[in-house]
Amino acid sequence: MKDEVIGDDAPLCLVCKVALIKAAPGYANLLMSPSVAIRRFETVIGTHGFAAAKTGRVKREREAWISAVWALGLREITGKEYWIEIETRNRTPDCKVHFIDQSAGYNHVMTHNLEIVEWDEHRPEVVEVIAQKCGNAYPQYFSLLVFARNGKQIDVHDVSRQVKGLLVPFGEIWVLGRLPGSSAKYIMFTVHGGPRAIEFDLAEAIRKSSPQVDFLRRQKRGKSTEMRNLGITYLPIP
Repeated sequence: MKDEVIGDDAPLCLVCKVALIKAAPGYANLLMSPSVAIRRFETVIGTHGFAAAKTGRVKREREAWISAVWALGLREITGKEYWIEIETRNRTPDCKVHFIDQSAGYNHVMTHNLEIVEWDEHRPEVVEVIAQKCGNAYPQYFSLLVFARNGKQIDVHDVSRQVKGLLVPFGEIWVLGRLPGSSAKYIMFTVHGGPRAIEFDLAEAIRKSSPQVDFLRRQKRGKSTEMRNLGITYLPIP
């Protein structure tokens, strides 16, 4: 159903009376589980159609989906639980992927700053995409995430060799894409910043992350960064 809210700063769902969060600027400091980010973009596709879902209108939601798939793949490598934050206040990075380190006895939020670029059918070579992004100034602690959505094969060793010839501002460069002949299996690997690679089934990775709560919001308290579980919350589709 569609619910248009006018003149209400704290709207509730008309059906279940659960609080609604504004999509923007409500994204600020709002951490979503990867499964929520994935479901949101699937709903965007169902609402606006596949062609519209590839446009700039829902760029934030599409990049959140890419970040979420990457985060679930990274979870397969590290075993950590990750959270997606869509950047709304600064031009970069596109998304932040957080995990919470409690080794010091309190919540310490560790962050992957992701600059995202999509390798589509208009670019013949992935190195061309990477080189263009490397031509800009980024902090060394940023990571570049290339999402391959054109179905082309990649020679990992050749791409890594070519990247070594570039002046790379990023700490890491990842390539993420779906495996040929599969609708749910993905592969991700680094071509800069140290060798890491994983193949994973996205549906299975989502199932493994099901105990994770949907939303967290940061709460400043003392020297630590506390988190508050927002419980059942609805974030309207743009």
